[in-house]
Amino acid sequence: MRYTSLGAGGIGGLIGCWMKRGGCDVTFVDKWPEHVDAINANGMVIDGSRGQVRVPVRAILPDRLAELAPLECVIVSVKSHDTRAALEQLLPYSTPETIFVSMQAGENLPIFVDVVGAERTIGADPNFGGALVNPGHLEAGFPNYIHIGELDGSITPRLRRLQRDLCHWTPTYMSCNIWGTVWSKFVYGSQIICTAITDKNSGEALEKDDYKLVAGALVGEAIEISDKLGVHLEAFDFFDPGPYRVRTAEDTKGLLFWIRHAWPRHEVFREHSPHKFVKTGSGMRWDITYRRRASESTAMMQALLHHAHEANLPIPLNEALLRVIQEIERSERPLADDNFEDLAAVVANENRTLPV
Repeated sequence: MRYTSLGAGGIGGLIGCWMKRGGCDVTFVDKWPEHVDAINANGMVIDGSRGQVRVPVRAILPDRLAELAPLECVIVSVKSHDTRAALEQLLPYSTPETIFVSMQAGENLPIFVDVVGAERTIGADPNFGGALVNPGHLEAGFPNYIHIGELDGSITPRLRRLQRDLCHWTPTYMSCNIWGTVWSKFVYGSQIICTAITDKNSGEALEKDDYKLVAGALVGEAIEISDKLGVHLEAFDFFDPGPYRVRTAEDTKGLLFWIRHAWPRHEVFREHSPHKFVKTGSGMRWDITYRRRASESTAMMQALLHHAHEANLPIPLNEALLRVIQEIERSERPLADDNFEDLAAVVANENRTLPV
């Protein structure tokens, strides 16, 4: 199978390079000319948790997509706000048999269904860390795994083949409920976005219990949407919907314990690595502080608002979080703990304070 990796950053770039090293036919398509030129001139240079390697691989700009027609399997790892435009530019070079894999953050599967159709779509949750540091230079972050699945829950030959090839990069598991897996990462995104509103890295942003309670209230509000829509959320290693369904003071203690201990387990690898990591926070924080560009937070939160409207549920807490992150990205608000205080005030005003 010929693979086209649409996006050569911290997700698609790492996957594609290790698939290439494993013998797969991989071509990168990326819209950043300097990145494409650097890859073609020197290969992709990768450091971080996997050591340092250089992978010879071909990269092209989107205006040369015709060279890859007919497309066989496209791994889409662009930012959520670029999803629809990215898929539409692929359509002229696809066939009824082309496979489109959503290897992204956020809940982009409805866009795939709308543009390319459910029968051509495979969902995925890339649950590992990575970053595009400079043109032609990636950093491998926390090692973990990938979940993939057909939208109808079936286990198909094409899913098995994709699993085999993705395993060149990291352990990959087939899911019969990829919608629930993607939605879990989607609702957990409210907590991830919280870690991008202070001047601390992800591991320190939620140090205060008061801030953990704000994050818990935000995620709990998002979970109400999935529950109303009948989505069965799937737990994964640093997220379980159970602790976020808080009803009593004892539940709140359990939530604080969960948030305190779930994510830091993924930071342990940094302490034992000789590599000095450039990326030490979430992808949202990385975009804001390092790449100096708008993150995909707005696209993710707008999708959450859409589903809230669909479920006929108000989500004032997440709306407030969206306002905060947009003001930060417009340089109207600094990265500071005061942003958590502002969100805490909204939680109190909306009578969403968790019982203690």
